[in-house]
Amino acid sequence: MKTGVAVGLSLALVCAAGHASVLPNKAAEPLVNEANVLVAQGKYQEGIAKFQEAAKADPAASGPLSGIANVLFKASFNAKGDAAVKLRQQAEGVARQALTLGADDPLAQEVLRNLTDDKPAPLHMPNQAAWKAMQEGEVLFHSNKLDEALAKYDESLRLDPLYSTAAVNAGDCFFVQKKWPEAEERFRKATGIEPLNGQAWRFLADALGWQGKWSAYETALFNGVAAQPNQLPTWDKLASYRNKQGYPLTALNLKRKSRVVLDPESGKFTIKLDSDFTAAGKQVPDGALWLAVAQYEVNARSKNQQEKVADQPFAIEVQAWRTGLAIIDETVANGGADISDPALLNLRMLAKDDQLEAGLLLLAYRESWRAEFEAWKTAHPDGIRKFVNTYALRP
Repeated sequence: MKTGVAVGLSLALVCAAGHASVLPNKAAEPLVNEANVLVAQGKYQEGIAKFQEAAKADPAASGPLSGIANVLFKASFNAKGDAAVKLRQQAEGVARQALTLGADDPLAQEVLRNLTDDKPAPLHMPNQAAWKAMQEGEVLFHSNKLDEALAKYDESLRLDPLYSTAAVNAGDCFFVQKKWPEAEERFRKATGIEPLNGQAWRFLADALGWQGKWSAYETALFNGVAAQPNQLPTWDKLASYRNKQGYPLTALNLKRKSRVVLDPESGKFTIKLDSDFTAAGKQVPDGALWLAVAQYEVNARSKNQQEKVADQPFAIEVQAWRTGLAIIDETVANGGADISDPALLNLRMLAKDDQLEAGLLLLAYRESWRAEFEAWKTAHPDGIRKFVNTYALRP
């Protein structure tokens, strides 16, 4: 069923791409539509071939490449072992290639998010009948049979009233016809069905923006962040809006440079440190911090493993950063070199403001932190907006 959900996701993202500068030209556009029809029919190889034709017809467009990446990602759920790993690696490579052509390509961004997050978002899994109606709707949508597609999406929602993506896709039928109020109604319905559907909030914002409802537009985007903080397309829209208001956001751009890996044979944890830190120079303090963060995680998880206690990923992450930053502070106090990566400097600033937890939840979110994130939102009802207003940071 994961594959079915991913297919439904791709349609909404393709529609959203229409608001960015990544769509193919007139020569490639019908090929992309044909590819999407094939993918909705489960014909993945034929779909990839058609996306490749579209890429040749418009080498500057990111859309065909992100479409290929999405198909490879979906196909990985039907594979096992090394084959699945290879497909996911290919999906990542093609998605990154797409982003070199269109840095705001929403489908490529979402493929990477799904590949790198440690668990899926807690969204409703549709029943088989609703999923089938959804696929039929997608075929009709990409064949430009919008009324028939809408009927299928409505049928899908009737068959499973908790399937919010069906309402999102119904809204897309109106959106592409520039029927903004009708689109708004369907997108808003989706957010009511499933408030954690970040894409529903983002598409609602689009419909509101086209109607000039800018205050509601911004609020919808903040609700999108609250639903899924690591969906970059939502942050892209919020950053663009804030920039036009004269309050630009700065990307934290935190790139993880140490990883903790569990060796399946020995059962022990090992650290993978970025090769940049093997050479001497100003990067050494940054490497020391990343090493300290990873070492704390190894120690904490090894202890939990020995005591047969479940890991608490967010608690480990926060304390790992506190420990690493304390080591750097002590080093600097003793005359040693300081860290230089702006992302690390910003995290230290947030830690000194007692905002490290908030910063990590909003700027480096992982789905395994969901419980802590929901608790933080309850304790800070307007916390996301206040954080953005105070620090002007984004992922």
